Amino acid sequence: MSADESKPSRPAHEAADADEPERLGSLRRCVNGDDTLRIVTVECAEPLRELCERCEIDGLEAVVLGRAMVAGYLMATVAKNEHERMRVQLRGEGPVGTVIVDTHGDGRGRAALQARLPEALARRPVEAGRVSIGPFVGESGFLTVTRDLGLARPYQGTVELVSGELDEDLEAYLSESEQLPSTLRCVVQIEPDGSVVGAAGVLVQTFPGSDPAEVDAARERLRDGRLEALDLRRVTHAELAHAAVGETGYRVVHEHSLRFDCPCGPENARRVVSTLGAEDLEALAREQETTEVRCNFCGRVTVLDASDLRDVASQIRAANPNVASAESSS
Repeated sequence: MSADESKPSRPAHEAADADEPERLGSLRRCVNGDDTLRIVTVECAEPLRELCERCEIDGLEAVVLGRAMVAGYLMATVAKNEHERMRVQLRGEGPVGTVIVDTHGDGRGRAALQARLPEALARRPVEAGRVSIGPFVGESGFLTVTRDLGLARPYQGTVELVSGELDEDLEAYLSESEQLPSTLRCVVQIEPDGSVVGAAGVLVQTFPGSDPAEVDAARERLRDGRLEALDLRRVTHAELAHAAVGETGYRVVHEHSLRFDCPCGPENARRVVSTLGAEDLEALAREQETTEVRCNFCGRVTVLDASDLRDVASQIRAANPNVASAESSS
């Protein structure tokens, strides 16, 4: 039996060598000269490549995942708190089902597709320029944003999709649900063989009391193809910011690295199988020697043996003695 791990790192192949250099992207936060605009730029080709290689994803699926990762990294800066965790779920009616992105304010991030595209779609050549992902994600459905700032309860908001393009849906969420005039744009470029050329994006927001028209001007610039025209093989943060705000002066206030990070492993695998309940776990332990738990985010397979399952079952019974008593008396 295998189970999908809901809080999933590293795929079926072994963890990377400790001496292997980290595959990093970068994020830069800026403020314009008048202190009216916040400008955030992201370049994350390497984290996206690592994710795609682990999960054996390329082509159109890489575009969907890439847009999710770029948008997630940008969204994790909204509270300007390195301890913030941002989880975005886009539940559309397209063939990939739900798109999930999970990012942190300190630069960690991961993303996953609920389902893979049919082979005929997945192998379709990716054209240059802006690739519409709405037909694959679904142009109708719901977007849920969960922000965890380490408080008693996380904040969660849900809105209807406006296009299924993900960056446009998050832009609408920020402007409408969080009352933050914003423009958000992501771009992913793909080689003819389906591998990742680059992934980048820009988020521009006004500060309280500023004129929303400044964001409108940035939105018009980003939607006229300036971002897609950049060569992501060697793109700089200055070029990304220029695509959004032109010659507007700004100062850099913070910059940090970005990386693919997935904390799956034995403990999370045990947590996942615990949802089966003690009785089912004990039955499973009698039926087979090992159980595989596969991470949806990175493809890593964690193998639990029968003794692991019995141990988890014992912990469940110890934590719920009333349930154990009810089972033994039935």
